[in-house]
Amino acid sequence: MGQRIKNNFNKRFGDRIRVVYVQDSSPAEKELLKGRLCEAIIKVLSGILGREPTQKELLGIEDLTRNKIQK
Repeated sequence: MGQRIKNNFNKRFGDRIRVVYVQDSSPAEKELLKGRLCEAIIKVLSGILGREPTQKELLGIEDLTRNKIQK
């Protein structure tokens, strides 16, 4: 990460967010981390969209930038 990016990140988020990279992990730990990452992505998209994202939206098949008309 470049110095400018780090400064912008620290300015916006300060000490509220901490990023930790795992050096060595077992296959079971990797699967657990992948599951948690997927759950976090779904929660973030749910907060942005105001609803649960569909499978196609999660896979990137459907475009999230277009507004959908809700009936």
